[in-house]
Amino acid sequence: MSGKLVLVTGITGFIAGHVANAFLKAGYRVRGTTRGDKAKQLTDTIKVEGLEFVRVDDIATEDLSEVLKGVYAIIHVASPLPGRTDVDDTLNSAIDGTNHILKAASKAGIEKLVITSSFGALFDASLVPGFHGLTFTYKDWGVVSREEARAKAEDPYYVYFASKILAEKAIWEYAEKHPELDIATVLPGFVYGPYADYYPLPKQDQLGTNGFILGLMSGSPVTPIPPFVVDVRDVAKAHVLALGVGRKPLGEKRYIANGGNLTWRQAAAHLNKVRPEIKTAAIDAIPDIPGPASKLDTTYTTKQLNFGTWIAPEKTIEDAVDALVALKKKW
Repeated sequence: MSGKLVLVTGITGFIAGHVANAFLKAGYRVRGTTRGDKAKQLTDTIKVEGLEFVRVDDIATEDLSEVLKGVYAIIHVASPLPGRTDVDDTLNSAIDGTNHILKAASKAGIEKLVITSSFGALFDASLVPGFHGLTFTYKDWGVVSREEARAKAEDPYYVYFASKILAEKAIWEYAEKHPELDIATVLPGFVYGPYADYYPLPKQDQLGTNGFILGLMSGSPVTPIPPFVVDVRDVAKAHVLALGVGRKPLGEKRYIANGGNLTWRQAAAHLNKVRPEIKTAAIDAIPDIPGPASKLDTTYTTKQLNFGTWIAPEKTIEDAVDALVALKKKW
């Protein structure tokens, strides 16, 4: 395989695995970062043409000179999951990790980067605006400070979304001072779907957003969250397409990725029809969202990336359920 080489950070993550495979399918070669001994294990067990692995234990501090040799573009996906680290570690990993990669790209002469952000960078980290019947576009921004995030340290989702706001702010501040860089960000809604081929499957405490689906399947209480649903395969597709976009004025390469809205009640009702063997909680027992659902406007993304059709939220939930049913049998 003679395609251009891209570096994908955190390659064993739910999104990153799909991103890596989408780049392979598009004809690129992929070098994936992972921590500890996992890089050797993956190298020994996964034999896919054009795919290689490299050890990076701390993306926020390590010298990346060797890792970036021969790399055409950096696809930075890695980010700590909510509640997996304390507030300062979460903020530092997201913000300092991103800054470190940007500096490493400049030093290595790499111009093109695609960085995974989040819909959470579009409005307040409390997510309350997600229930106000608003429409958010790529021009919208959340506002938060490190101090505000620390004050809400007991709320892992507030801290996580605050880290996404601050990390993306840092990206564009750096880009303003380094016009040689050509950066795009992808801002997905809540990401669900099946697991990527090749990579190790997650354990029960590593499910991320698919954990919400598992809760729905088991009749457990589900958290009322903004009903933004995007398929992980569409998120990966957006990263590949974003890399192909030429230079644009600062901040115009922000691409919202979302398939549509689907509340937990709507998801359960759909599953009751298409997967009746899945025993969700009774529809009336599932809490409704606390206000009118807001929307993530993907019009700009669809046009700018020539994206085509987004996977419907119902299909995404179905495929996530099927993947989780298969996964549970391996635990």
